[in-house]
Amino acid sequence: MKNKYYLIFFFCFVYNLSLAQVPPPPPPSSKQNAKDLIYGDSYNNDKKNDKAATVGVKKSNQTYKETTPIKVKKFNIAITESTNVNSIYYYKTVEALLQKLDTTAVTAAQIISLTKYKIYSKAINPNYLDSLARKAYKLNEEKKYDEAVVLAKEILKQSPNNITGHKELAYAYKRLNNMKLSDLHFKMMVKIINSVFQYGEGSRQSPFILNNFFEGVSIYEAKFGVYPQRTRLILTKDKVLLGGYDSYHIMRFANFTHWFPQLKEGDYKVELN
Repeated sequence: MKNKYYLIFFFCFVYNLSLAQVPPPPPPSSKQNAKDLIYGDSYNNDKKNDKAATVGVKKSNQTYKETTPIKVKKFNIAITESTNVNSIYYYKTVEALLQKLDTTAVTAAQIISLTKYKIYSKAINPNYLDSLARKAYKLNEEKKYDEAVVLAKEILKQSPNNITGHKELAYAYKRLNNMKLSDLHFKMMVKIINSVFQYGEGSRQSPFILNNFFEGVSIYEAKFGVYPQRTRLILTKDKVLLGGYDSYHIMRFANFTHWFPQLKEGDYKVELN
């Protein structure tokens, strides 16, 4: 039922954007944990968040459809598979598949395995990826599409399965009238988002598996048609660092424990109980 609401909302979102209108808020989940809905202050209170939440989001180049509900699975692929050259999860094999932009050639499990490997091997810098993502997003808003393409490509060099990288490229290429590349990156973005939802509910108990914080923002924009009005970082009593995204009482969480060593006290809220 929840996925049905989201699908209905997205059709409304695309229609409203065609009229330059901000879409109506998504319906709140009847099963949402009250503790998930309201917790702490915004992690990042910069003006970009406030402005984007007010004016809405950039127009997608086509409708993001989910034909069937996604059943959440537990990710059980061992990290050693990512370093085994004979495995389909070997990280270089997965990266090569992603670079082909062929959504039929790469599986959801391979996509998430690459994220897990990048986290495990410390091959990504969440701060750096977030910086590039914010800049690419801003350049697209400023209609500097060629510059946005350069930055989005840099994101994908570091993080080939990065939702923001593919999303911003899809948007920029559309504005540059390169519909072939726009369509390919849009489809890859959808594939990656569906993969994230396949292995995480976005709840505190089953958070999304993401490379960096801004990927969650991109999910909100692509799937729900809104920019998160509030974001926050929470260090749980179990020492798990959760990134929270909240807009119109739709709260989602991602696990960013791998980001914790790069943060300082005050960047996150400590959960005491």
